Amino acid sequence: MRLIFGLIFAAVLAGCSSNEPASEARKPHLLLVSIDGYRYDYTELHQPPFLSQFEQQSAMVERMAPSYPTKTFPNHLTLVTGLLPENHGIVSNGFHNPALGEDYFLSRAEAVTNGDFYDGVPLWSLAASQQMKSATYFWPGSEAEIAGFRPDYWVPYNHVEDYQIRIDQLVEWFQLPDDERPQFMTLYFHEVDSQGHYHGATSEQARDALHKVDAALSQLVERLNAVADEQNLDLNIIITSDHGMLDLEKLDRVYMDEVMAQEPGLSERMRLIGTGPVTQIYAQGDDKQADLDKMIALFQDIPNVEIYKREDIPMRLRFKGHVAIGDAIILSNRGYLDFAEKPSSLVGNHGFETAEVPEMNTLLMGVGPAFESGARIEAADNIHVYPMMAQILGLTIEHEIDGDEEVLQPLLAK
Repeated sequence: MRLIFGLIFAAVLAGCSSNEPASEARKPHLLLVSIDGYRYDYTELHQPPFLSQFEQQSAMVERMAPSYPTKTFPNHLTLVTGLLPENHGIVSNGFHNPALGEDYFLSRAEAVTNGDFYDGVPLWSLAASQQMKSATYFWPGSEAEIAGFRPDYWVPYNHVEDYQIRIDQLVEWFQLPDDERPQFMTLYFHEVDSQGHYHGATSEQARDALHKVDAALSQLVERLNAVADEQNLDLNIIITSDHGMLDLEKLDRVYMDEVMAQEPGLSERMRLIGTGPVTQIYAQGDDKQADLDKMIALFQDIPNVEIYKREDIPMRLRFKGHVAIGDAIILSNRGYLDFAEKPSSLVGNHGFETAEVPEMNTLLMGVGPAFESGARIEAADNIHVYPMMAQILGLTIEHEIDGDEEVLQPLLAK
């Protein structure tokens, strides 16, 4: 793109604005973009040119707190359902659901596409129930039928999909005739998160990954707004993320297999899923409660480690109301849970408690006729994004959610 950036962005903002109220003149359209692992301070730290300009003009939550655990699938589902992970059922990137007798892992296609794992009503299902079309590009959960619906247009996940293919498809969807065009669209980028894991949040690789996404978004938004101008469409854009990223170099390792080895045979009666900030425990022996008590006795006095049976998990986590969480959890906000037999090589990670590890915070930026340019909220939880998006699209929520539409109201145009 060889045009002067400032002129491009001025055109972008013009395309995202309207002199007429959307409710009187035009259907609202909303694009939700997730940059996985986009920490709240990355714009200042890594200076992506388009996103820096977008932030200046946006309505913004400066520190958007993810739900616990601050992991990818749980928080992408929270964003599009308004539910905490304990209520939408995707309690981690990997877990066992004893009610279904099935495992859920990101790499397990038969689980990811199984709607039985998911509770709540994703925004695309809410839209479909009210005769509104939607399209998703790689959003977690969008490959399953949930609450009776799928998105009208969706793409199976491909980790190496070229950015240009994604951009071209979004533009193609937006160019459809009025009765076929999705009013709600999503787009997902993974690479910023991947480079944060492998090289750290402040690394050159994380910066380069963000700049690659930045260039793609610059092109996408320019092209979408050209379509909006040509066809007289209202377009709103939200850019956010699922969580931040923490460099791990200062965290002490807690090798869970070595701790459990102090109680002969215990490892064979326990299934542990997850490393890093939180591990789920599924007891499998004949006397589960006795074995859980032994686990608690082994771990409870280790510095910077907490262990709880599920019924005793502190309310501060809002993470105890689903059987898939397991029989107990081990967590640490100042250490790193690992296995000596196969230690993790990650440089950065997430999943920690946001109140204890502020690096887990992300942000939210909104531009378009629905948003009050320059509005700022210092901090908010991501459960409130769903009712705000429903309000922008004119959708009615009649089911129970954890989010509250009043919380993000200051971001919306008066």
